[in-house]
Amino acid sequence: MSNFFGLLLTVTAILAVLPYNGVICDGQIVSRWICAGIAFCVTVPILSVCGLSVSKDSLQTDFVWICISFALSFAIVLVHSVLQVTGIVPVSSGNGFRALAGFDNPAGLSAALTVSFPFVLALVDGIGSKRMKYCIVMLVSVAVLMIMAANGSRTGILAIGAVMLLYLFRNMDNARRRWIASLLFSLPVIAAVVYLSFLKRASNSGRGLILGVCWNMFRDAPLLGHGMHGFRSQYMLYQADYLDRCTSSVLPMLADNVTHPLNEFVLVAVNFGLAGVAVLMATITITVRHYIRRPDRESSVGMMVLAGTAVMAMFSYPFRYPLTVLATVFSLLLVFKDILQNMGRRLKVVSMSAAVATSVIGLFFTVSWTDLQIRWGRLSAEWESGGSSARILEGYSELYPRLKKDPYFLYNYAYVLSENGDCGSAARMAAESFDLMPDYDTALFLADNARECGMPDSAEYYYRLASRMCPVRFLPLYGLFQLFEESGRIEEMQEMGKFILAKPVKVNSNVIRQIRSEVRQILISS
Repeated sequence: MSNFFGLLLTVTAILAVLPYNGVICDGQIVSRWICAGIAFCVTVPILSVCGLSVSKDSLQTDFVWICISFALSFAIVLVHSVLQVTGIVPVSSGNGFRALAGFDNPAGLSAALTVSFPFVLALVDGIGSKRMKYCIVMLVSVAVLMIMAANGSRTGILAIGAVMLLYLFRNMDNARRRWIASLLFSLPVIAAVVYLSFLKRASNSGRGLILGVCWNMFRDAPLLGHGMHGFRSQYMLYQADYLDRCTSSVLPMLADNVTHPLNEFVLVAVNFGLAGVAVLMATITITVRHYIRRPDRESSVGMMVLAGTAVMAMFSYPFRYPLTVLATVFSLLLVFKDILQNMGRRLKVVSMSAAVATSVIGLFFTVSWTDLQIRWGRLSAEWESGGSSARILEGYSELYPRLKKDPYFLYNYAYVLSENGDCGSAARMAAESFDLMPDYDTALFLADNARECGMPDSAEYYYRLASRMCPVRFLPLYGLFQLFEESGRIEEMQEMGKFILAKPVKVNSNVIRQIRSEVRQILISS
């Protein structure tokens, strides 16, 4: 049974990191959740059956399988990253990153390597020769750090540094050598982080902007927060108000669309207030205290995973990726394994039955959600390839009742309706999307659509709102310029044109050069 469980867990962990190219929209993220979710829901019942007869021997076998599963994921991501850094395999993103290993962002790559690295260390610990063991550990850790440095991932470097410090403290008996080794490892890590922070000063200021806006959100709902999706449904509106009152000339240049505060703890505080923070802090305290009382090989590996994840959670969004969630679940099981072993058989049966029931329900919803995502992806692909508009719109209409809470689906549906000439229905869909996730792109779409529908007041409102959300952008200002020209508001058009020409440019792209050129010509001829 343990071997079967190990095989399923291995499949789950591997599916959580494999790149995907298919019909699913946002396949780099959604496909991993789908594949890992289905495999995990199948694995849980097997784990539950194994848990009914937990013994030290079976626990050791399961622990080895857990380590092998995550080590294979680590190997896949590491090899893929090395091939990309060396130029053998191209990076699909055009954002200048040296390695992504099939992820949408360096945060996904860093999270995958961080949470799986402790399991690799656990397997390496089985090597008899200490010299060989430490050579392999240092070689692998240097390779991981080099990949993260190539991407400029300060968070990834800090997280791996935290994992390695815990490993050194756990495995070195001699206190003097332990402190020397920790110091020798910490100095280059700190130096790399400081150097990258100096190079990415704009990023630091951008994070400061996000935290300032989040503080205003927290202050307005300190006890219970803004709800499950409170950050997503409120942040950009708060950012617009924050920038209206901001006296800095730098922060408006850094403002952009934001869907996550780049800090999981801040996200909890905004969404669930002090109540959520209290629950989270209590969980962390209980976990750390339990580990300190009963430290051993298995719980140490779990704590290394949790420590690396906690460091990443302070500066990134590791829980966006399924491998992080999977590793966190098994790390908690390893830390609290003694409680699982000492549970009475009746309580164990109840717990495992609840786990199986939850897994079955989760599998049903995951399969259903997968079907919706595939159908939506096929419609999107068919639209891009010039398929029948009537059939595509009928497909979107059928999906709408079940995906009407997905702002991305609604935005996509609104775009298709707009391109098909139905600007009224497009405005309704875009407004629903905006209610769920008010962001710059949707505001700009609503403005353009209202202008095409002959609703200048609505168009002006959304153009101004989009510009307030992201003051650095030129498209909302250019939309206002054209709106004023079409409405015969010549003085306002001239004022807006002068503002566009005098506005500082963050990135002088072809679009901005074309906008400024057209504005200049119109002003000259007016």
